[in-house]
Amino acid sequence: MSGGSLRGTRAVLVAGTAVAGGVALVLPTAHSLSGRLPADDLGPELSLALRIVCAVALAAAFALAWVTFKRHSDEPLAFAMLPGLIVAGIAVRYLVRTLPAYADEFPAAGIGPALGAWLLLGAGALLTVTGLAAGFALKSR
Repeated sequence: MSGGSLRGTRAVLVAGTAVAGGVALVLPTAHSLSGRLPADDLGPELSLALRIVCAVALAAAFALAWVTFKRHSDEPLAFAMLPGLIVAGIAVRYLVRTLPAYADEFPAAGIGPALGAWLLLGAGALLTVTGLAAGFALKSR
């Protein structure tokens, strides 16, 4: 495979991952039965501020993929690692700190991570790996 086709593959992967991460932000990030949680508690959802940060990071990754296609260079794509780290960090914090705290507080609610949380974590990890691969490809030239 030539460098251009690998670059294009990485850019498509980053763009697709950013879209999948956006879908994950729309999906509920935790499933909880509303009848089991107190009415005044919103449940262990990812907060709006963190959703906005993730959405901006994913939009930045999508823009980096677009710039990579326009410039025919891996340089912009290497920066996809940074939005990936942001998204993965937020998802890991959510999975490790938020969900167990709510599960301890409301044991009967059956709180656990849903598809959106895992998809968001996967999107962050994939963006990070793709950005690193683009950086190494650029460095090896």
